[in-house]
Amino acid sequence: MLETPVLIINFNRPDFTQKVMGVVMEQSPKELYLFQDGPRVGRNDEPRLEEVRNIIKDATAGTNSHVHTYFSDTNLGCGPGPAAALSWFFSNVEAGIIIEDDAVPHPDFFPYATQLLERYRNDDSVKAIGSMNVDKQQWGDGSYYFSMMNRNLCAWASWRRAWQFFDIRLPKTSRRDLSIALRNYGCGLLEREYWCDRLDEVHKDGIDNSSWDMQFFMSIWLQHGKGIIPNSNLSSNIGTIVEATHPLGSGNIIDNIPTKPILPLIHPSSEEIVGEADRQFHFLYFQPGRSKWKKKDIYKYLINNRLKKILGHKGPWRKRR
Repeated sequence: MLETPVLIINFNRPDFTQKVMGVVMEQSPKELYLFQDGPRVGRNDEPRLEEVRNIIKDATAGTNSHVHTYFSDTNLGCGPGPAAALSWFFSNVEAGIIIEDDAVPHPDFFPYATQLLERYRNDDSVKAIGSMNVDKQQWGDGSYYFSMMNRNLCAWASWRRAWQFFDIRLPKTSRRDLSIALRNYGCGLLEREYWCDRLDEVHKDGIDNSSWDMQFFMSIWLQHGKGIIPNSNLSSNIGTIVEATHPLGSGNIIDNIPTKPILPLIHPSSEEIVGEADRQFHFLYFQPGRSKWKKKDIYKYLINNRLKKILGHKGPWRKRR
């Protein structure tokens, strides 16, 4: 029986839920937390929500798992919903594993996360344990390496002590605060501008109430924290195209990556953040194609971006006819 508590975040995708529940229940989790967001107004979500609940009921029937449920009556949204689920989870447990309904973990992910949750339990600098790896090379001499944690959080693990700093709107955080924090990670102008723009969106409307993970990243950076990335991919994201909340298109770098075993774990000799790996990920995922920009191109972009903000202009200056 898996001693580490597990939270599964669901909505209205029965096929995804079936796959994820199947993998999780093979681990026989002792404490299983299940969150489901409520129906959207005018979208006829109820039949699929009920189908998801029936899958959960069937998967947990006759098991020894202690099952906890939080089924929202109203739709909280894909930002506030997971945030509420995580706050509920960490109000009940000190540490645990979190899996969204479109992330299918490798079986090794569970002992990997369990070992590292215990190993770094009292290390306040370590805030999260990731599962996804899109790197083209191995970093360091261990089974995992340390990152600023600018990565996808579809299947991951963390502690209450890390989540306590989360705020979905970050009202007291300024662009300057975030820029200084990012500079301490060695982030360049493009990266700092990108994330400060996201902070502006968080302040405005929570990125249209669609984000929670970017705010969690920012909470890590503001606390000078770090995370863990495996050198083997330990989860496959099956929800980036079909029925995706945020569709990314075929061929994106996180779509359906094959998983690989990682055990037995070899701990790295260095706990320093691998900044080069973080830079590579940023310019593959968040700002593809800009890593080779020259300084003049960067400054031109920054000036153009700031002018648009001052004037409230969106899109290109010259509109296509």
